[in-house]
Amino acid sequence: MAPCNYVLVGDENPANLRLSQILKQAYGKQNVARFLELQYLEPFLISHQESPIVVCLDLFSFDLKEVTDTVGHVRDTYPKVVFNLYLDQDEYRRRSNELPEHWQERFRHYNKTFKEGPDVEYEPIVRGSLRPSENEAMHNMAYEPIRLTPVFKKGLVGPEASAENKPDAPMAFISYSRNDWQGFVAGLTSDLAKESHKVWVDQNYIVGGDDWMDAIGEALQVCDTLLLVLSPEALSSKYVKMEYRYFFRQGKPIIPILYRQVDQMPFELATFHYIDFTQGDLAKSYSTLLGILERHRG
Repeated sequence: MAPCNYVLVGDENPANLRLSQILKQAYGKQNVARFLELQYLEPFLISHQESPIVVCLDLFSFDLKEVTDTVGHVRDTYPKVVFNLYLDQDEYRRRSNELPEHWQERFRHYNKTFKEGPDVEYEPIVRGSLRPSENEAMHNMAYEPIRLTPVFKKGLVGPEASAENKPDAPMAFISYSRNDWQGFVAGLTSDLAKESHKVWVDQNYIVGGDDWMDAIGEALQVCDTLLLVLSPEALSSKYVKMEYRYFFRQGKPIIPILYRQVDQMPFELATFHYIDFTQGDLAKSYSTLLGILERHRG
């Protein structure tokens, strides 16, 4: 298979120049293209249809209606192409409400790379942030592009349990230890479904099977929020670590739920406020969780 091509599309600014240099250093000049205007993207895609392509798009450097229409056209016409949105975090928070209405929820599903200051060692961050997009682009060349497959749908729980009815409806990924399923996670999943929250959980899969790994990979990309059920076994699970670290890198919301006391939080989670289900008023804790999910729903 041909190596992955990286295309940076954005105006002339220091952050884009820096990313362009890093991409060339990391992946080779021959595998990197840069365009200042959207109109030059499609001719490149036409001439490189046999190669995996990741488009690093400086979204807010363009007119938002024009750029989102372009993304929609590319996704429909060249479904194997993968977008990674290149964003300034402050601008992202300030201007995300300017996106067209149909993009307000869809925006959450895209992989993102956030700009950093010149004092930050940026190449490792870029490599880590682009890796899921590269993997998806490589997958798309060998298989059908990822589009809510039947394997993925087996893990959906909630209203209609179907992503087609409301494709942009928020979904929460439940990350947990299977030791905690009977005592807590099963009831939590059922209660959230009754409250019309759509969640994804891997209970219906055989751990380690090919369909399980494929479904987890798809769910990590599609789901908007991570419900991280904390217990000693969960924090020692390599799969739980993989899941919350993916959400952390992508800047997607993580809601820690303390089910059983742990001796020490991992450093990545040390600053997170968790919802405590180990003592006190459990109904109040559950109400707090619902309130947070409603805010994420928008």
